[in-house]
Amino acid sequence: MKSSTRDHVIAATHFVLGPSNFIVLRLPENWDLRLGRMPMDIDYTVFVDGVRWAQAGQASALLVDAKARRAIELTVRTARESVSPPKLLDARPGSCRIGGHDAPYVIGSENFGLFKTKHYAVLYIAYRCEETQRSVDIRFMHKGPSEMLHGLLPSVERSRCH
Repeated sequence: MKSSTRDHVIAATHFVLGPSNFIVLRLPENWDLRLGRMPMDIDYTVFVDGVRWAQAGQASALLVDAKARRAIELTVRTARESVSPPKLLDARPGSCRIGGHDAPYVIGSENFGLFKTKHYAVLYIAYRCEETQRSVDIRFMHKGPSEMLHGLLPSVERSRCH
């Protein structure tokens, strides 16, 4: 049985530039998108096929599976130049394709908080989109096992960046 998916538009509105998309993220049907903890910000935008894309900025969201009572923090950063990757513990690299681009990923873990006591599993995906002249940095963070993040990859591979 093939699970169904749906698109979630990660976007922000700048008071001068108007609304801009970061990425159209494809996720399994059971996940809903909520506002994240960090404010969204857009510095530069670019038009591609009538759609404004955030060329430099950041967005955060919370992916929620209400029935299973679980959540994943999502951060998307875009930049004109490359974005430095995080230093993950127990990193396992891999490769996928997003929007027709080769997108290397790393699944590992990272400790957060003042005393580094909050342990999160992290899925980090980064790639370059030449159509929009930007680097796209996607980070999923979850307090549970990393296998759940790895399970998102087949649907995330069907996301769009332009």
